[in-house]
Amino acid sequence: MNKRPGRKRLEYNQAELYRIIKHYRENVKPHGDIEYRKLYRYHLELHKMRPDICSKTYSDDFWRKKGQPGREAIDTANKIRMVTLVDGNDNIKDIPNVVDVVNKYQNKPELLIKHLQPLENEVRRSIQKERALKEKCDALKQELEQEKEKRRELKDKIVKYQDLLFKLFRYSDVNGTPLENQLDMNNKNKRIKKALDEVFDTPQDFYTSFEEQKTNKATKEDNIVPFTDVNKKKKRTLADDFDGRF
Repeated sequence: MNKRPGRKRLEYNQAELYRIIKHYRENVKPHGDIEYRKLYRYHLELHKMRPDICSKTYSDDFWRKKGQPGREAIDTANKIRMVTLVDGNDNIKDIPNVVDVVNKYQNKPELLIKHLQPLENEVRRSIQKERALKEKCDALKQELEQEKEKRRELKDKIVKYQDLLFKLFRYSDVNGTPLENQLDMNNKNKRIKKALDEVFDTPQDFYTSFEEQKTNKATKEDNIVPFTDVNKKKKRTLADDFDGRF
């Protein structure tokens, strides 16, 4: 008994099938589902006009029957396309293409809602996340301003302490207030004791007062003419008046 030869394997180019569908999408039906029979008729014409895109033709069953390569390619193209979004942290989120969803389910409200509901939920999450980030950002700004104010206050204190230290050594040689006394916490001098008690609150007050006292004292001394200087002044004579004239 002779065996019948098996059916010849159909040869096709997968990439070419998708090029045909792509051409149909771009020139005939940009959105919505592609109908099997319409694409079958279209590819016949395309073969005549653009053999560079469609190099051969296929049967009607090739495009319509389940399990056939043409039918599977159309089903893949009819699936809702996804749009990939990437946020600032490189997180990837795939969402359905709204145009595809509307065109595919415009006559099926339940399915339309089912596919669009996730988009609404995603928008809500994004808004909540943005609000939380804004509140966090505002809090950080406030903390930053507080830290800047603390730094300014510390800088002012450092300047005052430096001035205090310089004056401490400057006035240490004044009679009655030697350096060792000024640094002694048991100092009996009321003015020095007061300054030591308030050194961390108003470090400059004591020396400001001390400088005023020194200035007033110096002014008074400048206005006094010593009696001994008057007595020491040499008296002029008649010979002095004519000195150098002859």
